[in-house]
Amino acid sequence: MLIDFRLLHFFLYKMIQKNFQAVERSYECLDCHEAIFNPLCPDCLAFQVEAWLSSIDSYPLKDKIMKRIKEYVSTTKNIAGNSTKCIACRKYTATLCPYCFTNYVFILLKCLGVNREILREFLQFFNYDFDHTGYSKEAEELE
Repeated sequence: MLIDFRLLHFFLYKMIQKNFQAVERSYECLDCHEAIFNPLCPDCLAFQVEAWLSSIDSYPLKDKIMKRIKEYVSTTKNIAGNSTKCIACRKYTATLCPYCFTNYVFILLKCLGVNREILREFLQFFNYDFDHTGYSKEAEELE
């Protein structure tokens, strides 16, 4: 399943932008509109993903993955209103819940066609699907 990344980025941007008005004065995720119970900002999560990617020796898609993630983080910053304080960096920039952020990265990895081992490792380190209703189901299939 190959998806045009411009379309994916445009879709996510429009979805967040459309719902921005309702979320502007609350501490809800820009994407899912749930309260952010685990306030890690997209910048801190992107930093963690980048550190994880650097542990994968000479993986050819590293730069492409990080470029897309940084574009996504930048987009959310541009439309964010009030946000809750990130527990890592202490800035008021936690605009997305960790689940929505990692779900975006997981979809991005699948669109780029990364191998099962990389997907499995990503889900081991960045599984914020605490309710087991989202990408955890795919994680179980990956063992």
